[in-house]
Amino acid sequence: MSNVHLRRLFKFAFGVPLKSYIRSRKLAVSLENLMQTKKRVLDIAIECGYEHEQTYIRAFKREYGLTPGECRDSGQYIHVTTPLHLFPKNNVSGNLVYGPDMVMIPSFHLMGQIYQIEIAEAPTKAPEAAKQFWWNRRHIIPNPAEPNIYYGLTRTPDPSLSWTYYLPSMRVMDLNGIPEGFTGDTVRASMCVGFRYIGNHHYEEISELRAEELYTAIDRLVKEHSGRYELLDSEFFFEKIDMDAYDGEYCQMEWFAPIKVYNT
Repeated sequence: MSNVHLRRLFKFAFGVPLKSYIRSRKLAVSLENLMQTKKRVLDIAIECGYEHEQTYIRAFKREYGLTPGECRDSGQYIHVTTPLHLFPKNNVSGNLVYGPDMVMIPSFHLMGQIYQIEIAEAPTKAPEAAKQFWWNRRHIIPNPAEPNIYYGLTRTPDPSLSWTYYLPSMRVMDLNGIPEGFTGDTVRASMCVGFRYIGNHHYEEISELRAEELYTAIDRLVKEHSGRYELLDSEFFFEKIDMDAYDGEYCQMEWFAPIKVYNT
């Protein structure tokens, strides 16, 4: 991967330029010496690659809002930039899957067109239903709260059934004025597990193979954390795609399902 593509992917994945992240990590590493030793600020600055003490002090103050000397004396908690892993061990057809993260999702309303889809056919049928809704039907939704964000909600009315309900939809502030042929749904507030998929392709190219591999990766990651929580995806789960996030090279899809957290 070229340096240009590496920088673009990093910025897309984490929302900060690679150069800024490296600077923040250098400053974070310097904190240990600053707080746990009596080394001079000049010596710490040089160890972190700064040629001049004042350059280090200015960078430190921009990052943390106080100088190294003030930091030593203040007793304040300092929030640092943690290490980021651009290439996680999980990938889908060469694309990236980040997670799991625990996320508290507030209650929200969706409006869209509901489909009954056989579970075995979901990797094919659900993306097709999503595309048809987004291309041809989303404009009918009155006053969407997030005009450029797609939600795909899956509900399982009974775990013994071979099919699920799938709702290609958009978020709305309330369920008043549902158009004919459309359905409203309210997703309850839930502690969820979240995953983030970043693909080197257009969001419309989330194919059957990619969908199947994504769910396989999610299932594997969930099993790795089975002692921490139980996945309640037999109740519901949803994917979320910000169409505006596509930068001409990378797309992003988020996936969420409720969990039961074990207290350990």
